[in-house]
Amino acid sequence: MFGQRQDDRPPVQRALEAAASLKPGTWESVEALALLAIECRGTAEAENLYQSAARAAAQLKAGTYDSVRALAWLSRADRELHTP
Repeated sequence: MFGQRQDDRPPVQRALEAAASLKPGTWESVEALALLAIECRGTAEAENLYQSAARAAAQLKAGTYDSVRALAWLSRADRELHTP
């Protein structure tokens, strides 16, 4: 489209950049970080993303639909990253 620059970077790189701009300490950020950790599995970045998600989740109030989704993704990330 006219006036728009095409972003040819890989989707995961664009997702990592977008995640950095999420409001920290929200269930949305926990879910996004957990998903990115799964996607980055096998890289040094994966564990950092997982740990960031886990720290944020530990400080948030559970009991909402958003918290259930985020905690389920965090659980999956834990399993994907830490189960041989």
